[in-house]
Amino acid sequence: MEEEKSPRQSGVGVGALVTAIIAFLLAVIPCIGLVAVIPAVIAIVLAIIGLSRPQVNQGMLVGGLVVGIIALMISVSQSFVLGKIANKSGSWATDIEKVIRDVTDDLEKEFGDNEVTIKINSDDETVEIKASGKKGGLEDRLEELEGTVDTLKSKADTTKGQW
Repeated sequence: MEEEKSPRQSGVGVGALVTAIIAFLLAVIPCIGLVAVIPAVIAIVLAIIGLSRPQVNQGMLVGGLVVGIIALMISVSQSFVLGKIANKSGSWATDIEKVIRDVTDDLEKEFGDNEVTIKINSDDETVEIKASGKKGGLEDRLEELEGTVDTLKSKADTTKGQW
């Protein structure tokens, strides 16, 4: 009986293929794909190291190399796409801020100094939200909560001449 000598399996090949698959799976997820650069580079390096060794099964190594390169290309392309989006989004923040100011101004004109109360009842639970459009009233309430309003001074003012 003759033994057939087959190329031996390489742990580097398995590592390269598994790392490349992980890199590919990360690369196809939007925004997270940027992280895939690290495992893709590791997979490519492992595959190149494995291919430089003689008498090694090259199937897994070539697969790891190809999938790693594809994952790296997808990941790098995502960084370019996100960069372009970031460059174009400069005016979004100011547009959103302008809309919020417009809505606030419209609500102030509509409700003026009125107080708005929203009640939500669900079975035995009740949530109540109160909002006031009084700017001066809110500032006074904030000062009162912060303790900057002198409550003793205001009481003394009402009793002038009685001491």
